Amino acid sequence: MGMTRLKRWMLGAGLLGCSALAMAQQAEVPEGYRIAQQVLVGDGSVLEVLEDLRITPELHANSWGNGLDADSLLPSDDDHPVAPLGALARLVSDGGEVLAQKSLDYPMATVEKAPLNGLPSPAFFLTIDQTAPMGSYSGPLTEVLTPEQSQLDPVLCLGEGGEKQPLVFAQTGKAAWQIVPSDKGGTESIQQVSSASSMENEEFITTYRTFRYVDGQWTVASRQQAGYWDMESEFPEPALFP
Repeated sequence: MGMTRLKRWMLGAGLLGCSALAMAQQAEVPEGYRIAQQVLVGDGSVLEVLEDLRITPELHANSWGNGLDADSLLPSDDDHPVAPLGALARLVSDGGEVLAQKSLDYPMATVEKAPLNGLPSPAFFLTIDQTAPMGSYSGPLTEVLTPEQSQLDPVLCLGEGGEKQPLVFAQTGKAAWQIVPSDKGGTESIQQVSSASSMENEEFITTYRTFRYVDGQWTVASRQQAGYWDMESEFPEPALFP
C-alpha cells in the first residue's frame, strides 16, 4: 500500500472512529473531571479515561513520566492548592450507561488498543502514570484489559507457582518491557526486564520474564542473574529471556 493510499486509509479509519464515538451517547462526567480519552471497544462500548479538568492535554503530555507538579494546577477559589483528582477509567455502553468504573489512584492515565493478535476478544493497554518526583523505581504501569470479557478487571496471568496474578508491566528507570512478534503466527509474547538490589548483600539482581498466551491462558516464565540493568542500557538480547 503506497503512502498516499495509506494516509487516506488512516484518515478514513480515524473519521469512522470519530463518527462512531460521536454517535454513542455520552455518560455524565463527574464534577471536576474531563474526558481525557475515549477508545472504541469491539462491542460498541467505549473505554474512557477521565482526568482532573485542570490537567490540560499539554500539561498531561509535559508531565507524563516526569511526575505531575501539583503547583502547576490552578488553585482553588480560596487560593489554597488542591491536590489533583485521581484519574478514573470507565466502560460506557453505546447508550451512555456506565457499565464499570474504577479509580486509578494517580492523576494521569492513558488507554490504547493492544497490538496483540489471536486473543478471544480485543485487548487494551491501560497505563497509569505512577512516576514519583524522586527515585528510579517508579513510572508508568500498564494493565492488560479485555473489556468484552472482564470489563475493567486486569487480565490474569498464571504464575510459575500456579498462582494467578494481574498481567501488568512496569516502565521505570530499572524496568522495561516490549512486545515480541510470534514466529509461528500466534499471539505475540511480552518480555519484561527489571533490576533491583538484593536484600541480603545489596548486590543487584536482574530478572528476565517472558509472558506467553498458551491454551487460552497467559503464563510467565522467569530467570534471574547477578548484574545491573537500567534504562540507559539497551534492552537485553532475546537469549537472556526464558
